[in-house]
Parts: sequence; C-alpha cells; structure tokens
Amino acid sequence: MSQKSRQEVLEQARERYGRRGRQGRSRLLDEVCTLCGYERKHAIKVLGGSRAIVGHGGRRGGSVPVYGEAERAVLKKIWLAAEQPCGKRLVAALPVWLPHYEKRYGQLAPALRRRLRRISASSIDRLLAPCRARLGARGRCGTRPGTLLRSQIPVRTEHWEVDGPGYIEADTVAHCGESMAGEFCWSLTMTDVHTQWTETRAVANRGQHVVQGAIAEVEAALPFAILGFDTDNGGEFLNWHLLNYFRQRPSPVGFTRSRPYRKNDNAHVEQKNWTHVRQLVGYVRLEGPTAAALLDDLYRHEWGWLRNFFCPVMKHLRTEVIGSRKKRIYGQPATPFQRLKACGKVRRRQLAPLQKLFDTLDPFELKQTIEVKLRAVLRHQVRGGLGRAA
Repeated sequence: MSQKSRQEVLEQARERYGRRGRQGRSRLLDEVCTLCGYERKHAIKVLGGSRAIVGHGGRRGGSVPVYGEAERAVLKKIWLAAEQPCGKRLVAALPVWLPHYEKRYGQLAPALRRRLRRISASSIDRLLAPCRARLGARGRCGTRPGTLLRSQIPVRTEHWEVDGPGYIEADTVAHCGESMAGEFCWSLTMTDVHTQWTETRAVANRGQHVVQGAIAEVEAALPFAILGFDTDNGGEFLNWHLLNYFRQRPSPVGFTRSRPYRKNDNAHVEQKNWTHVRQLVGYVRLEGPTAAALLDDLYRHEWGWLRNFFCPVMKHLRTEVIGSRKKRIYGQPATPFQRLKACGKVRRRQLAPLQKLFDTLDPFELKQTIEVKLRAVLRHQVRGGLGRAA
C-alpha cells in the first residue's frame, strides 16, 4: 500500500473509531493492522489521536533532543574559526576555544556551557551536518625526481623509533595553477612525527639554495633539535647543499628519502600539505617574490600559531584486522603544543617563550587576521595563459 493510500485509510478509520463501541473499535483495529501492517498498540495510538498519521507532521519518535540551535550557533563559530575539524577533534578543542569565545561574544548561560562541555563528538557531527560544504577539484603534482644523489641518500626502509620530537618529514607544494610551466611559488612543509608540530614557509621558486635556506630558518625556529630528516625524491631535497647541511655538523642528522611514487612513506607531511597548504591557499597560481613574501609572512605568524596552538590533531596508533575488515585505532586528539608539553623531552627554557606567546593569542583574532592576509595573497594570483587558476 502506498503512503498516500495509507493516509486516506487512516483518516477515514480515525473518524469512525471514536463513534464505535468496544467491539466495533476492536474490529476496526484488526482491519487497520491488516491493511497497514501496524502493531496493534501503534494502531491504537494513531486512531486515538496521540500519534500523528504518517505524512501529517507532528513530532517524530525517539527521545527528546538534548542539543539545539543554541549549541549549534556556538559550535558553528568555533568550527569555522578552527578550520572545520571533525567532531572528535572539535571536542578536544572546545576547552581551549570556549574562554576566547566568551571574551568575544559574551558569557554563556551556565546550563549551555555545561552542555557544551559534555557534548559528544557524534552529537557535534549531527549538529554541524547542515553546515558542511563540498570541496572542489584537486591540482597537479610538482615532484620532479632528483637522480644525482640517490646512492648517497638512503631509502628509509623501516619506521623510526620515535619517542620524542625531532624526527621531521618534509615536502614541497606547487602553487602552479593548471600549468607547471615557468616559475611560480612553492610551499615548504616540515612536520614533526611525534608532536605533529608543523612549520610552513613560502619560497618564490624551488631552487636548491632557496629551499635549503628555508629549511635552515625553520630549524632555527623549532623548539627542539632535528634528529632525523626524511623527504621524497624531489630535486629540491636530493642535492649536495642539503646533504652537506645535515652531515657537516658536530652531530650529523640522519637524512633519508622515501621510495619513489610511494606517498604513504611520508604520510604525516602529505596530510599536512592538505590541511596546512591546500585548505588555505587552494590550487591557484602564485608568481613572484611579492606573493611569496606575503604567503611566507602568513605561514610564519597567524597561520602557524592557529594550527600549532589551537587545532587538535589525531595520531594513528595501530591497525587491527578483524576478519576481512581493518580498523584504525587513533590516540586522543590534542594540539601540537599540548603534545610538545606532554612529551617531557623539551626543556622548560625552550617551552617558556611558546607558553608566553600562547597566553597572548586569541584564536578568533588570528582567524580574522588570516582572512585579511589571505585576501592580500590571493590578489597576486595569476589568471589566464600559463597561470590559469585551478
């Protein structure tokens, strides 16, 4: 029976149900249960008026919703400012973000604050489901193999035994639009495997001296020493300048490379290429030192601070095989700064400047400044010809 036919039957049966005696109502219930396939108790509620006829509105079944528009309004502002994390990471971010939210938008009602502090990740995902947007197309790969030093720089054949910060994965991202022709800007991403602390720099080209200089600047800014350095097979990394930079020092750094065409060998930094570069800049074409300088300033300051201090990340711990299924197990979400403080391998004098900086930051102000600086960067995107935007 179609839904429309069922509605017509129920409407007529409801009119007759109230006028009949006990035996008449019993026979009518038998007919409705046979025609509509209802359980008898449900049919009594529908014909008696305490349950709405399907298609006639009324409150749906199930428990009364605990969270509503008030929670969605608060979560949406934090979710957008935190770069739209999933519910599991947003739950971990709420204790850090809520005090700044109340400074900016006013004090929350005590009951609302309590509900936000105990809300689950799945409830957050349900509340924010109408707010999520679809993402666009992807761009091109800029890795070009460097063959001169493949015999000098070994392939990392096993996982590092990482028990603290200092083991870095690095990669570059091309801001080339739809064409790899000519010169354009690049982003250098360096991610610490243990804490997920990530530093990004922008350069006007991918020259060996330029990339090596950017790596030296990042190393000077890190709150820990580099113990291992792993890259892909791009020519910007496999060169004598970078090899000598890591090996000609009192304590040489282990410099390794991934297998060709195996992105998962550098899974940590490949993920950060998406979250820290593509989600910010997209796939437009940027050319020239001015665009690189503007983007580099954004990476060094507001964008890096927002990501490292206020955006929790999740680390993959292991994969369990259950029959024919694989289940990935992740650790508790935490920001890179929280992981850095909890690792116990960084000295207090190195953490003190970061803690002082963290105490002065407001993530909502960072987000506003990021938007202003990003508009300045995107005004330099190249359109048409070789630089048509992706």
